[in-house]
Amino acid sequence: MTQQINSMQELLNIVYSDPAFKQEFISNPKSALAKYGVTVDEKVDLTVLEETENNVYLVIPSPELANELANETDAIAKLIARAATDEALRQEMLADPKAVIARETGLVIPEEANVSVFQQTPEKAYFVLPRPVAADSDRELSSEELEAVAGGSRWDRIVEFSRRHCTKIINTIWTGVKGCLGL
Repeated sequence: MTQQINSMQELLNIVYSDPAFKQEFISNPKSALAKYGVTVDEKVDLTVLEETENNVYLVIPSPELANELANETDAIAKLIARAATDEALRQEMLADPKAVIARETGLVIPEEANVSVFQQTPEKAYFVLPRPVAADSDRELSSEELEAVAGGSRWDRIVEFSRRHCTKIINTIWTGVKGCLGL
């Protein structure tokens, strides 16, 4: 074992700086984490979801763990929290997240963009690996994106929610993780 991971930021730094580790983390997260002193309960099936420019993943936490999101001011956070406790809404989110997000928040998601929603359970956990923030830093906004910003329905609000809440979401799904992640 090399070093022990002490925080989520350390884990993300390793993922983004070491392509071999990133691939192992995506394909076999338990083995990759074990190399850094983090063990995941054998009963938990852990899947890493890597976000891309047009693919965002949202995880619905257990109802007990959704309270933290319910207190957020962000409309997406509130929607995810509601989906955790409302079976009908959860099923809609899992089946057609773009339509539910548009109806419930007014955010319009571009046709080429994909939003996938997953349900956390005690046996199934999802780690959302956000796109590095630097990936967009030098990119200019398209006219469609500028128009969406002016209209207040920018797709990037969902992407930003996913980035901001990555640690919170991971914190909620890592009940079976032992080790010092600083979460």
